[in-house]
Amino acid sequence: MAKLYFRYGAMGSGKTRDLIRTWYNYAERDMKAVIIKAQKDTKGDDKIQSRALEELKVDFLIAPTDNIYMLISTYLIEHNLDCILVDEAQFLTPKNIEELSDIVDNYDIPVICYGLRTDFQTKLFPGSMRLLELADSIEEAKTICACGKKATMNVRFIDEKPVFEGEQVAIDGKDAQYKSMCRKCRKKLLKK
Repeated sequence: MAKLYFRYGAMGSGKTRDLIRTWYNYAERDMKAVIIKAQKDTKGDDKIQSRALEELKVDFLIAPTDNIYMLISTYLIEHNLDCILVDEAQFLTPKNIEELSDIVDNYDIPVICYGLRTDFQTKLFPGSMRLLELADSIEEAKTICACGKKATMNVRFIDEKPVFEGEQVAIDGKDAQYKSMCRKCRKKLLKK
């Protein structure tokens, strides 16, 4: 029976690399997996790209007004589909996440979502919140802070200075840079 998966982690924890590896696992078995990402993620345009510079073309770029359930229903008329892989799932709307859960429940197709749990202000993204509420399986991808502890926070940097206010979304490598940190190290930066 198919499930809705949420694999979250701080930046640099290998989420996109794992998505690419999973896609190849399906392809090697002559199974079809499609890749979805939100249009809001402008990094890589119509591709997903890991920090190791591995990349794959996206099958569906999702606008906030798109109905993923209807897109996949139309796709299924002419194609087989064994899995849906979602990169940067935090950028999807709660409605999009519900549509993904409907695909799992009505078509018995597994959906594996990869993304951040929280933003640089430690607030849940709306898409991530809905995934935490609906996912059948929640897994954490781990990475480490410069101090050696597990990194769970994403700290935004602009011009090499930490920033703790601003818009929720600023794309890594385009609008800002990010470092993954443990909570304690993030708090130290807040006090400076």
